[in-house]
Amino acid sequence: MADSTKKTAAGKAAVVVEMGKAARDIERQRKSREDPHPMIPRGPDKVLAGKWTPDLVSGMPTDPGCECPVQPIGFEGPYFYITDSRDQFRTLKAADFTQRGIQEWFSATPNYPDWLAPRWSKPVYDKKTDELVKPSEIVSFEVDDIAKLIFRACSVAGFFSPDNKMRGRGAWTTNDGNIIYHAGDALWSVKGGQWERKKTGVHEGKLFPRLATLAEPWQKPIPDDVNPAVKLLEIFRKWNWTRPNVDPELLLGWIGCAMIGGALRWRSSVLLLGDRSTGKSTLQENLLRLFGDTLMQSSDPTAAFIYQSMAHDSRPVALDELEPDGDASILRKMVHLMRTSSSGAIGGRGGQSGQATQFQMRSAFLFSAINNPLHAAQDMSRCAVLRLKPLNPDQAAPAPVDEITTGPMVLALMMKAWGDHGHNFKWELERFTKALKAGGHDRRGCDTYGTLLACASMMLGHELGSKLGCAFGPDEEREWSERLAADLLPEVQNAKPNYRQCVDRILTSAVRIWRNSSHNTIGQAIYLTRTQDEDGKTIDPPVLDRGTAKRDINMAGFGLFNTHEIVAGVMRRDKINLETALQRFGLPKAGWVLAVPNSSTKVAEHLDGSDWANGSWSDALRQCPIEGVIITDSAINRHTIDGTQTRCTLIVLDKYHEAPER
Repeated sequence: MADSTKKTAAGKAAVVVEMGKAARDIERQRKSREDPHPMIPRGPDKVLAGKWTPDLVSGMPTDPGCECPVQPIGFEGPYFYITDSRDQFRTLKAADFTQRGIQEWFSATPNYPDWLAPRWSKPVYDKKTDELVKPSEIVSFEVDDIAKLIFRACSVAGFFSPDNKMRGRGAWTTNDGNIIYHAGDALWSVKGGQWERKKTGVHEGKLFPRLATLAEPWQKPIPDDVNPAVKLLEIFRKWNWTRPNVDPELLLGWIGCAMIGGALRWRSSVLLLGDRSTGKSTLQENLLRLFGDTLMQSSDPTAAFIYQSMAHDSRPVALDELEPDGDASILRKMVHLMRTSSSGAIGGRGGQSGQATQFQMRSAFLFSAINNPLHAAQDMSRCAVLRLKPLNPDQAAPAPVDEITTGPMVLALMMKAWGDHGHNFKWELERFTKALKAGGHDRRGCDTYGTLLACASMMLGHELGSKLGCAFGPDEEREWSERLAADLLPEVQNAKPNYRQCVDRILTSAVRIWRNSSHNTIGQAIYLTRTQDEDGKTIDPPVLDRGTAKRDINMAGFGLFNTHEIVAGVMRRDKINLETALQRFGLPKAGWVLAVPNSSTKVAEHLDGSDWANGSWSDALRQCPIEGVIITDSAINRHTIDGTQTRCTLIVLDKYHEAPER
């Protein structure tokens, strides 16, 4: 009965909100129709056509009630930027300033250009009596006069670049750190706990153009008994997660993060990973119901389709069936888009016309797949992997999300919980960051998981979160040190640094010319030369003799040397003993050193298909932060490889295997 009462109350509130929105739309349309005939004086001062008072700087009309519905925004190269009478952003060139073009800009107020720059007809006189038969009338507008006016006003407005001054739909921050939400037809903010609605346009030097309408934030109070985050958490917990006390909270946090993505310094991504019949598609359907048009959802997109569709919006992106067995190039570009979006980095593309274009995404991404498409450390560190197990076939299907009230309520909760100047979000993030650091996370892990936890806590609140077992209350965040301990997360364990990924690729990639050999990788060849097994027992003779291993590895384009061979030249030149030479370069007394030529077609072929195939392997290896693992000293790095002396990057293998994985 109580649950039924809640639904009824929420339903009635939804009707009230929809009626209020409809009333505002009607009022907006009424005002947009206030466009009197050009012969009728305008404003309280009864200003006649063509007799308005120009601004001393911009030249635009300044009389009250006579403001131009077309607003100059600025210029950039040959382009002039305006917002038209429908508040839409327009990019114009000088050739666009035609009769038809101007009529189109003023289409919501078609009489205004005739009043602004009237073109008069000639008066008609009686040929016999010379009496006035028909006085002059406004028949159109002077194209050149309006063009000059807009040219000047845009020039005075100053340089404007849409790449960094345009704010599309979604959440953003003002100069003082407060949150503002662009709902397409209006801007929403919270001041003193009260909602404020503003027109689209230029605010604090940023342009918020009129765009297709999104759901606006819920403006009524949201008591705990109708808090949608409670229902969402209840729904998410019905899925069969591998971490039932972690994954539902992280998914809830992603929803909050996605709602205000453009306002955040860091946007965490989520990967839903599971086989068929685990409910991934049902989860995506619920997310679409929750977000509605706010969510950019697709199952077969390209990166270009995503950023062109999103334009300057900060709306969330959800991609289904993102599998690693698809087109590698398309997958790589989409993952790169997620990577740049998480930090808001600027991307660039060249156009067919030779004009470079920039794009900047500030969207939170959600992927779903059967197999993990993310492998690079920089990608895994930006993404929380939520793993699903098969659903219980006897379990009732979770109730669908209320598509009318849930999204607007979640948005309202996040905006109000943001706090003045974003202080509340910063405090939430700091306390979860502290807990995650104690759990072994680095800065990137704290950003990714801390943002999700902070957003989930903001949606539920401390008291509700504690009641639901989420550990969001004061001091309860310490529990997340154990729940999300870095050593327990496969995505963190597998997020190896770049140098280690490169070395592993060198050691484990098959050598093509060894097809008929007893060994097919460099790592395997080196391993087979061992003279002791794991129990310390002697292997004599070794499975692969050292001479054969050195020869085969040399044929593959690499060099295999013991530490004595590495310093032999220095010993002869400086007349020093072996121990002194080894100490000088930090080398062990025994063990293998793998020499990787800094430039080699064979090495490039060996790394074909990897991120290092274009010759960047030497730079990747030099990124190793642990002293003595990688050696580049020119005194000992010149060696004969495949018949040619070449400079190499040296990998001290025993030290490499002893070094931390992360």
